[in-house]
Amino acid sequence: MYDFKFADIGEGIHEGQILKWLFKVGDTVKEGETLCIVETDKVNAEIPSPVDGVVKKLGAEVGETIHVGNTLVLIDDGSGSAQEEQKPQEEPKKEQTNESGSGVVGEIEVSSEVIASEEIKTTSSNTSRVLATPVARKLANDLGVDIKVVTGTGPNGRVLREDIENHYEVNRAPQKQLVEKVEMKFTEGVRREPITKIRKTISKNMTISKSIIPHVTMMDEFDVTELVSFRQQNKQLAVDKGVKLTYMAFIIKAITKTLKEFPIFNSSFDHEKEEIIYKDYINVGIAVDTADGLMVPNIKNADKLGIFEIAEEVSVLSKAANDRTISLAQLQNGTFTITNYGAVDSLFGTPIIKHPEVAIIGIGKIIKKPVVKNNEIVVADILPISLAFDHRIIDGADAGRFSIRLKEFLSNPMLLLLS
Repeated sequence: MYDFKFADIGEGIHEGQILKWLFKVGDTVKEGETLCIVETDKVNAEIPSPVDGVVKKLGAEVGETIHVGNTLVLIDDGSGSAQEEQKPQEEPKKEQTNESGSGVVGEIEVSSEVIASEEIKTTSSNTSRVLATPVARKLANDLGVDIKVVTGTGPNGRVLREDIENHYEVNRAPQKQLVEKVEMKFTEGVRREPITKIRKTISKNMTISKSIIPHVTMMDEFDVTELVSFRQQNKQLAVDKGVKLTYMAFIIKAITKTLKEFPIFNSSFDHEKEEIIYKDYINVGIAVDTADGLMVPNIKNADKLGIFEIAEEVSVLSKAANDRTISLAQLQNGTFTITNYGAVDSLFGTPIIKHPEVAIIGIGKIIKKPVVKNNEIVVADILPISLAFDHRIIDGADAGRFSIRLKEFLSNPMLLLLS
């Protein structure tokens, strides 16, 4: 009997919700066939069977939440007890399995190792010790819970993340009930709807970014008349090569060149160690508006791609994000982010930096405006931009120089090809 546990698929994911089972109890399944689809706060992951066998028990029903380390399914593979099915490198006491989980696009390398417990000495005068996972310790600290008074339900009384959450909910119950009574009195005629896992993640990430990073936003307008003309002249060439040539491809190319000259905008900031982390790679994130909420996949090594290649990557990532077929690898390790206000017919905004990055640029829609050139009023194509930066390590003068250089690239598209 093979005890297949829900594995840790990375990126801080600790649980998932069963969206669909493709097999039921009694069905025969082959190794590699998709058992079920699990919704996490990042992606919808297809979970493949690790062995051939007959499904004997499902660990959770559709709509239920399953946590990392919990049994996803029991499969009778003819090997005997579930304990005998441990792989050679596994030690049962470590509660460890090593599987590979398949995302909707390709395979996601995963590690299902349960985080090793950690001994925490109490500050009291007795010699008792608290066993807890690092995740539980962090959550207890965030919620202000005294971990010493929490009863652990894990092996050897280890305090788990769920124990902290349950303790917090129980102890704030009276206050919660009071709030609910007040709301019931004054909120007749309203509808309550729980937010999705993705929206919870967006909410958490936005809160972290705004609470940690001191944002400053600088706005400017670029004359991109030559860029508009250049794109128009080369649109058919792009179509012949099967590429949809948008302005975003030129903007990303210009940004990669500017980041090369101003590497601090491509860095991240470790506020605990007070260190700037410079990146030798440029992975440009693109904020994509989907039906489920905002997702930010990124183009890997964007500085090494040509304009047509960038245009193709933008199209692929946008489609994958909207289809919920985006992989974790495509969401991880971004270094600089672009958000497109022009897509919703807007000009300016105050974008929120994606922590732990240090800058983000908002691109507005290109409009025609009268401008003065050589003492004459002419009509020009104007691109509005909103550059937000982390004022802890980037000053306004730095942002100004970054903007000036970016303006040079976008005002003269030949520089993108010749420089």
